[in-house]
Amino acid sequence: MSKNIDTAIKRIQNAKEKNLRYLDLSGLHLSQIPIDISDMIYLFDINLSFNNFSEFPKDLLKLTNIQILNISYNYLTEIDLEYGAYYSYKEINISNNILNYIPSIIDFLDEDTEIIYHNNPFLEGLPPEISWEKNLSYVKFYIDSIKERGNVKKLFEAKLLIVGKGDVGKTTLMKLLKNPEYEVEIGQETTTHGININTIEKDIYFPARDPFYNKNEDFDNIYVRDFEYDYENQEEERIFENNVIYEPLSNHYENFDDEFKVELRISDEPSRIDDNFFIRKELKINVWDFGGQEIMYSTHQFFLTKRSLYLFIWEPRADNEEESFDYWLNIIQRVSNDSPVIIVMNKSDIRVKNIDETSYRDKFKNIIDFYKVSCITKEGIHNLIKKIQKNISELPHIGDGLPSSWDDIRSKLKNLKKDYITYDCFKEICKVEDNSLVNFLSGYLNDIGDIIHLRRDFRLNNIVIINPHWLTKAIYQLIHTLEVQKNDGLFNADDLLIYLDGKKYPRGKHHEILLFMENFDICFKVIGSKNSYVIPALLSPNIEGNNFLNEFKTPESLKFQINYDFMPSGIIERIICKLNNYIESNNFWKYGVVFKTEYSKALIHSNRIEKRIYLYVTGQIRANLFNIILHELNQIHKDLKLKKEDLREMLACNCNLCYSSLSPYTFDKKTLYKFLDLGKSYIDCQVSAERVEIKEILSGYKSKQTKRLLIRDFIDAFSQLQTRHITLQKMNEDERNTYLNTLLKPYLIKRGFISQEQSRRGKSETGKGIGELDILIEEIEGTPITIFEGFNLNSLATSIIKKHLKKAILNYDPNGLKEKYIGIYCEAKNFNNLADKYFKYIKEFDMPGITIIDSEDLSKVYVKAPEIKVFRTSYNRNKEKLVLYHILVNLEL
Repeated sequence: MSKNIDTAIKRIQNAKEKNLRYLDLSGLHLSQIPIDISDMIYLFDINLSFNNFSEFPKDLLKLTNIQILNISYNYLTEIDLEYGAYYSYKEINISNNILNYIPSIIDFLDEDTEIIYHNNPFLEGLPPEISWEKNLSYVKFYIDSIKERGNVKKLFEAKLLIVGKGDVGKTTLMKLLKNPEYEVEIGQETTTHGININTIEKDIYFPARDPFYNKNEDFDNIYVRDFEYDYENQEEERIFENNVIYEPLSNHYENFDDEFKVELRISDEPSRIDDNFFIRKELKINVWDFGGQEIMYSTHQFFLTKRSLYLFIWEPRADNEEESFDYWLNIIQRVSNDSPVIIVMNKSDIRVKNIDETSYRDKFKNIIDFYKVSCITKEGIHNLIKKIQKNISELPHIGDGLPSSWDDIRSKLKNLKKDYITYDCFKEICKVEDNSLVNFLSGYLNDIGDIIHLRRDFRLNNIVIINPHWLTKAIYQLIHTLEVQKNDGLFNADDLLIYLDGKKYPRGKHHEILLFMENFDICFKVIGSKNSYVIPALLSPNIEGNNFLNEFKTPESLKFQINYDFMPSGIIERIICKLNNYIESNNFWKYGVVFKTEYSKALIHSNRIEKRIYLYVTGQIRANLFNIILHELNQIHKDLKLKKEDLREMLACNCNLCYSSLSPYTFDKKTLYKFLDLGKSYIDCQVSAERVEIKEILSGYKSKQTKRLLIRDFIDAFSQLQTRHITLQKMNEDERNTYLNTLLKPYLIKRGFISQEQSRRGKSETGKGIGELDILIEEIEGTPITIFEGFNLNSLATSIIKKHLKKAILNYDPNGLKEKYIGIYCEAKNFNNLADKYFKYIKEFDMPGITIIDSEDLSKVYVKAPEIKVFRTSYNRNKEKLVLYHILVNLEL
């Protein structure tokens, strides 16, 4: 121990001598800090993890500049900070201690402080949706809600999700699960297009113990289990069999003494209730029947949930069931976090086929059982129903406690008989004033599937979908509309008036439905159009005139591929949505897309047979575009819960032979890094046998600049602005700038920028007074990044144009910002004609003190339709090259 103390003292003294910002005292089994460190006010980061602290070190109370504190894996029972002091913590890790209640530390920290708190006793017994939440205040709100209300409502509700290929009888089976007496009419059963949602309510007997038993609700609901006649071969699962009977405890009450009766009334888990005591509860099963058409696969992934029971249905009519098994069992295992699944072979009255059940069980540990059923003869249906009831009753969340006030909110929402409400209405129902607490409630109800509320999306946070089926039905109605399918997924927003029921889906909600689809990566708006959208799942699987693809498969291109052990559907479709503002012209199809920047182009396409994705990048700055694409691919993999072993990233060899080859040998990226970790700098190409330097291979895929350009954020904001062109007709110039700033802010926040609207900076047009900038964009610290000037233009009014150009180039830019932006809200009857005249004007105009280098039309690089134009003027000012972007948007009705 003395050795550890000596080590700690040496580290502290070294940090003091060098004024280090980081101090590592982890893993030294310290119960206290051996010497005073309260004067080390320059410390920003301190690691005290894996020690024996039972009390929070007092020295830390004085170190108010610490931003990162790791005190995990200790024996703390409380964490007290000094009252009235301001602390700078950005991250504090208190996980794996023995905190029996939420520490008071959260009262001293900013809302943005990240607190890592897992594996502490105060989390025991909390529902996963609560304990998994990153915000500790959420957990505190839940616990306080339970205490304040005095009792807890236990949830007896679960999801049953039925998946599988089309025409295997999923919908018919769902009807039989709800009503076993249902008579199937051959040839008359309907096909599910999208998702059908039904509810089954069933009385189930649960063991009279925690978490199911509640003394306040269940004292008069206790039953004693008994068996009729035959006691042999009884198993616990026989609870649902016909030969098991349950009698009310009141029938046997005279057999129990008064002490036991009192214990039943006052305890949630009476010590003398044995395995034959049960409570009867109504179990609500929400059944989701998923359409099995292949075009639905990529969208289904957004609605497959955790803490559910899955039925995977197949039929033995063909020899390709392995493909269906592989897809559905893999996607369930990953997206649903290993939720249990029952595999059901339907139509056993027609044909029976045996499969290798042992191998499937070995590969997918979440498989419960295999069943053979017939919806026509009802063979096996009764046993399947019993199995479903038993396994749903055993799901970990059944009996979870929910604050009564939260359950009241659920009931009120369901009793509204509405499909959606406003956020203010939801807040009123919650009876909570603090918006952050209201968001906690909406987050929980969103997690368990009661509502859909995207509270972090400013465009949608004012609508709360309280009937999720309302939204899913609209989405799948669009996907299954024949006209949209024939048009390869392209449709107009105004077409929703035709495709959707006007009473159920009023015109005022069409824009929000489309925003939800964009948020789920189901569709995207065509940049440069007023209201054209594309659903990539409906794109043609082939591309016409694909000769242009040859330009990517050259020796000079950057080559990359991903090999999948399991490849979910829709990866390319989703990356098309995520990076739609990079698409080159119409070069995209169901399995591939071409992206373009000013300096490079990329082709990405998938081969579903090989389970591979190929990526080629050409141009001057290849690695930048490569990293933009790879970042989005990694995010998609993360959303799909893919594991490390599910895929391999392969990098092309750069030896003399491979460099000039169209199909070079590729190295597994993990292998390359493993070699480096072992101190090996070289690796042999398996084709040429030439030794190549590993860092040289990796360097080709690295970029110093991977940030998305601001011009794309402005264009995205203008594209969104364009969808509101009817509303904008009533706005003046300042109001339009304000609206644009609102749409722009979320993009800037992701980058760590802020925007100031109508900032009183710069000089007026005369140069004598103070003028107003329309929008100033700054870093958090206040460093200016760029400025924006927006104005209306109905015709080529050169005096107006020149005035605003002068503002942007001279008056409001004393420091010479590298890039600036002008936005022109056009309402001319002929937008293209006005845009052409404007471009001709800026190519010829001059300004004292400024040397115009050139003006370029970049519209084909940044937009896909003619309703937005993008020009760039390059000029010299004080011998420094600067640029001004011009974005023209058509707002004419």
